[in-house]
Amino acid sequence: MKIRNWLAAGIVVITTLALAGCGGKGKEENVPEAAESAKDDFIYVAEYETLGEEGYMVGNVMSGDEGTIYFVGGKDNQTKLFVRKMDGSQEEIPVDLAENTVISVIGKDTEGNLLLGLETYDQLGGMESKTENVTIRKISPDGTVLQDVDTGKAMVKDDSFYMQSLLEDKDGNYYVCLQNSICVIKQDGQPYCEIDVGTYIGSMFSVKGEKVLVSYFGDVAYEVQEVDLAGKRLKALDVPITFEYGTYLSGGELADILYTVGTKLYTYNLGDEEPVEILNWVDSDIDSGNLRDFQILADSRVVAFSMDWSSDEPKAELAVLTKKNRAEVPEKTVLTYGTTYIPYFAKADVVAFNKQSDKYRIEIKDYSEGDKDYETIVSLWSADMSSGNGPDIIDMVYSPVELEELVSMGVVEDLNPYLDKDADMNREDYVENALKAYEEDGKLYAVMRCFGVETMIGKESDIGTGTSWTLDDVMALMDSKESDVELFEYTTKYNALQMMLAINGDKFVDEENGTCHFNDGEFIKILEFANRFPQEVTYDQNGPSDVEKIRKGKLLLLKETVTSVQQYQLYENKFGGAINMIGYPTSGESGTMITPNGTTVAMNVNSKNKEGVWEFMKFLLDQERQENLQSANAGFPVMKSALEKQFEKDMTAEYYEDADGTKKEMPKATWTSGASGEVTVEVFAASQEQVDRIRQMIETAGAARIDSQIFSIIIDESQSYFDGQKKAEDAAGLIQERVQVYLNEKR
Repeated sequence: MKIRNWLAAGIVVITTLALAGCGGKGKEENVPEAAESAKDDFIYVAEYETLGEEGYMVGNVMSGDEGTIYFVGGKDNQTKLFVRKMDGSQEEIPVDLAENTVISVIGKDTEGNLLLGLETYDQLGGMESKTENVTIRKISPDGTVLQDVDTGKAMVKDDSFYMQSLLEDKDGNYYVCLQNSICVIKQDGQPYCEIDVGTYIGSMFSVKGEKVLVSYFGDVAYEVQEVDLAGKRLKALDVPITFEYGTYLSGGELADILYTVGTKLYTYNLGDEEPVEILNWVDSDIDSGNLRDFQILADSRVVAFSMDWSSDEPKAELAVLTKKNRAEVPEKTVLTYGTTYIPYFAKADVVAFNKQSDKYRIEIKDYSEGDKDYETIVSLWSADMSSGNGPDIIDMVYSPVELEELVSMGVVEDLNPYLDKDADMNREDYVENALKAYEEDGKLYAVMRCFGVETMIGKESDIGTGTSWTLDDVMALMDSKESDVELFEYTTKYNALQMMLAINGDKFVDEENGTCHFNDGEFIKILEFANRFPQEVTYDQNGPSDVEKIRKGKLLLLKETVTSVQQYQLYENKFGGAINMIGYPTSGESGTMITPNGTTVAMNVNSKNKEGVWEFMKFLLDQERQENLQSANAGFPVMKSALEKQFEKDMTAEYYEDADGTKKEMPKATWTSGASGEVTVEVFAASQEQVDRIRQMIETAGAARIDSQIFSIIIDESQSYFDGQKKAEDAAGLIQERVQVYLNEKR
């Protein structure tokens, strides 16, 4: 795969947008207006209940007939099978399990019977347990055993063996979905074939008992393909539609495929020209990213099972959705959340807010919905913003322009008055640098739920122990090494230039006085530094991992966004010794940058519901939300007390007992590296020194941004220098002239 000037994508569009918002100097007549879609008269209203028996963690789940849900509950290395019926009753289905045997997966045959994938281990409990035997058991819905098929260890290739799903075709063959392959087992337990998909399999399901389909990420796009049993392979479906990343399941008797993409639920029959949209999950306060199973009943109700990971104790939730006229549903004030791409974390936060608010409801306006190119997406977004019809809540993570342009356009509200007058909030409770990341001229324009710190990491023996370094320091390091030693992996001239502009770009522009100085020695030095890198690089997926390169002295630095203490520990392991998160080279005090790692939003100055927007922002910054980020790598919370609580958790060791009763510490995180996962790194409870390193990095990190119009000018004029047509000084002179003209036009 070639990596070249990926920065150029969208620059022309962003340039047009930036001019459109500058004091009326842009031309808006050619920008298409955002289409307004008529609201559906109906909405699916959800009723929720917690699934499972007290003390049991819900594992594998499967939909049965007409809303019946079968699920496995686990507790103290023991598993039980449960059924939840549509009348609300829940009961255990008795399953006789041999010693050291658990129910790993459940499925069904073509006649409504259940299939259980049973794993027998050499020992239960402990991190070293190994699978000794796999049995496929067929039972009736009441638990009567109909058949036991002993497959032995035919499917077990290594210690990472894991069954994802299980089904039976009309000929009695069993299909077992592993992580990257499909094993087909004959009725007598003997293997028929194993189809290696070569990548993680999203789902495996049956179409009315006639076909078995598999969904997964292909080489260039998401794929849904058929298992060709005769050819012992997967084959493409002959359908007129393309499939996108989502959750794909059997449609039962109502449709061939039932699937979710983004926030929408669809049905599709093979051969149809297009799918049928059923509902928007967000409208029913359901986070589609947490869905594990769903089905449509004959009476049009929808049953959905999801796992809520927003707290320390994951909660299994069942929702029954009933289609109702909107007039029957209590009215709430609607807020719009506008984005050019729906981040999974924003979707989760919007759903959580909607479920707890009795006054407001947020609807997501996705400008990328449908078959649009990036230019059209940004033009629609621009038209809404510049006309005063933009969304109430502006997503900043996928905003096509930087904060400066939004401020210049006059479309974002200063949040300081809201923060200062809110009796429930205190500015001092939040990490100062995280708030400053979205400040301009003393005004606060956006807030983030959590953040990371973008930095450069290297060995102290190479880069020293300082808190910053200059471009001269970096080039001296490069010159001291052999020519085959990389500074960074897979970095082009344009990547290097963008990196330097991100942290240093604003140092060459004085917006207040409308001047710039790109023709001085410091900027020319940046161009010369970027020119040391190749025009393009080739990614070798079978090449050595970064760990191998580092340990052989062939790679000096990593460019990373650090979002947890565990990541810092990982980098210590990768470099095999003391490291320094020194940041990007800069003439300023710090080369590290605060960057959003979760929902980050601004308030539209034209919103008619600003109090509602502020309520959503408060929700993001609330102590409970701050203390319950979904995972260790979700980012650092912006609330100081939540951050300190996370640090305490990072330093607290957790233990388990192995089969011999020996107490052992559990790893906090595990990473694998290399084409075949040949390098495995486990990290455990952090030391105070490691946490202090992270704290220092956060306290010294700054904000970095550059006007996208200025950025596009620099990229455009640098090309002639990188191609050898001009000297660096000449390219810098052209950049100086064009940026100065742009600044003059803005004034």
